[in-house]
Amino acid sequence: MHEPKIAVELFEVSKSYGYLQALKSVTLTIDKGAFLAFLGHNGAGKTTLLKIIATHIAPSSGTVNLFGENALKNGGEIRRKIGLVTHISFLYDELTIKENLLFYANLFSVKEENFLDIIEFLGLKQWYNVPVKHLSHGLRKRADIVRALIHNPDLVLLDEPFTGLDTNTCDVLLRYFKSQKEKGMTLLLSSHSIEWTKKLCAEGIVLEKGKLIDKRSLRG
Repeated sequence: MHEPKIAVELFEVSKSYGYLQALKSVTLTIDKGAFLAFLGHNGAGKTTLLKIIATHIAPSSGTVNLFGENALKNGGEIRRKIGLVTHISFLYDELTIKENLLFYANLFSVKEENFLDIIEFLGLKQWYNVPVKHLSHGLRKRADIVRALIHNPDLVLLDEPFTGLDTNTCDVLLRYFKSQKEKGMTLLLSSHSIEWTKKLCAEGIVLEKGKLIDKRSLRG
């Protein structure tokens, strides 16, 4: 059986919260290996769209297929292929980076040696046994990204990954994800930071008031 070439297929996806319609009939196809940015003002629907693709919330209507499978019917299996980083850290403050990562690794039956290279790459080795509550925002973000990548997901979703980070941390993340693109990772991100986004993504999808209004090149 051949591997599907399409990572994400959305058809007429809408999402309402009471009277507020956060997404309006979004139809979109994203190829495997694409690095794509969702762009737009606050309230445009970027975060909602990422959460639906991540299967964290269900659409009010429409179809979501990930890697050729219906994400609503096969959510448990599909989630094993996804890594998600949001504004909210999923790390436990009282635990060290190592203890946090071993906890999540256990959920996916991943051994510690499988993610030590990422720890090294992201410059976290000297902080490995430090409780998360003592980390700077940038170091915590790096650790949360390791947490999201611990099971080697095929699809990575990043919600405002550069917000509040210093230039050095942004550079480290940029280099890491560029290295993963060569291995076939599919990456979707939402961001207000066009400067950093266009260094990582060649194309952007523009959302406005829940509608997909444009797809544009971010280069040249």
